[in-house]
Amino acid sequence: MVRAIRVALCCLLVASLAWSVVPSSAAPPPRPLCDACGESFEATAESEGVSLSVERSTATLTVHENGSATWVVRNRLAESEGVERLRANAGLRSDVADRAMWDTEFLGANVSSAGVLTARYREPGFAERSVGGVLRSGAFTEAYGYRNIDGLGADRLVVVAPDGMRAGRTLPGATVSADGRRTTLTEFDGGGFVTFVPADTALGPVSSALAVWSLLGPVVGTNLLLYAVLPASVFGLLVAALGSGVSRFGPDRPLVGDTVGLTLAVLGVLVASLALLGGGLSLFGGATPPAFGAGLTAVALGASLSRKSVRDRATYRRLVAGAAFGVLLAAGATLAGALAFGHGVTRSLFTGLPALIPVFALFPAGYAFGRGNRRLAVATATAGLVFSVLPFVSFVSPTARFGQFVALFGTTYAVVVALAGTPLLVAGMSLAASSSTAETPTPPTPK
Repeated sequence: MVRAIRVALCCLLVASLAWSVVPSSAAPPPRPLCDACGESFEATAESEGVSLSVERSTATLTVHENGSATWVVRNRLAESEGVERLRANAGLRSDVADRAMWDTEFLGANVSSAGVLTARYREPGFAERSVGGVLRSGAFTEAYGYRNIDGLGADRLVVVAPDGMRAGRTLPGATVSADGRRTTLTEFDGGGFVTFVPADTALGPVSSALAVWSLLGPVVGTNLLLYAVLPASVFGLLVAALGSGVSRFGPDRPLVGDTVGLTLAVLGVLVASLALLGGGLSLFGGATPPAFGAGLTAVALGASLSRKSVRDRATYRRLVAGAAFGVLLAAGATLAGALAFGHGVTRSLFTGLPALIPVFALFPAGYAFGRGNRRLAVATATAGLVFSVLPFVSFVSPTARFGQFVALFGTTYAVVVALAGTPLLVAGMSLAASSSTAETPTPPTPK
């Protein structure tokens, strides 16, 4: 029994210290959809030593049948010395206009006598052919087009469909002309895919949906495989191995027996203390799991299990409900602790909360193991891990190019969660042994 307690304690301590890295990626500087418009154009001109003031910007984006598009940007400029310089110096005008629009081919620019600078650009890969002759564009999404989009840029953006086609799927807030060829935006309310369907089709919405999901379907499947299926499989194997190893003690040799409550309470105090005193790995300083809340919840759970009447009434369903309550209690304690200690509620703190689900799921999983139901035990634990990773699965962005990193991170996550939840697994198995003893009738003494 002492050895088992030491093993569980070591597992929990290692897990509380090892779980620290959350993947992050650098994003490009924010830029508007039309970066040759408005304030963005002013900033580009200023970097070339030309001071300008844009009074109004409009842009027309004409899409062609081959998927390319032509931008025509018109910036109405307030009269100034900078405008005269651009009007008189074609080289300077071209330099400014060329630098203003990213990821496009500059076609030319001029400044009218009324002070309107007109610049033309070509974007070769704006859209691509998809099912049913639909043209699909992800240019207005951060995953497939302009990353870190910051507003529209122009006061008005008009998107013109190719000849013989009309707008199918449009951006939020867009208005479509009566013939369906022109889509107008005056503000950017959020990105998304846009599609163009044949003008004579009666199945535009269906064709547009198929065109988008023909791209996103494989992405969703791949992301689920990397983020959910792989770590869940590893986790299930680990839990099966741990449960089988612990089961060797058997119901007649319970690991912690009547001291299960006290053991959990001691572990909880220790983990909560480490979370507060962990220095660089402190719960409230970075992307570590919410060990503080989990520790306090373990103390409360241990206090409850110290009562024999509670242990004797333990069932799988009650432990599932107790695990769910434990997740909520641990999350609440974590958030309350973050506020109480003045560290604030950060995004990284919320990122760690889902990890509580598979940790506490090992409590009823252990009970199922103790009852000899191996399949139910592994299924319970695996379901807990899947629920914890689903919030991080992208249904839009492809992550296959980071497959090796995601696989390594998912495997590490599964291992650490298994280590962190080992004490609860042991506690659940011990409860199964205790309740079995309570439910077994004592044979009558022969006279």
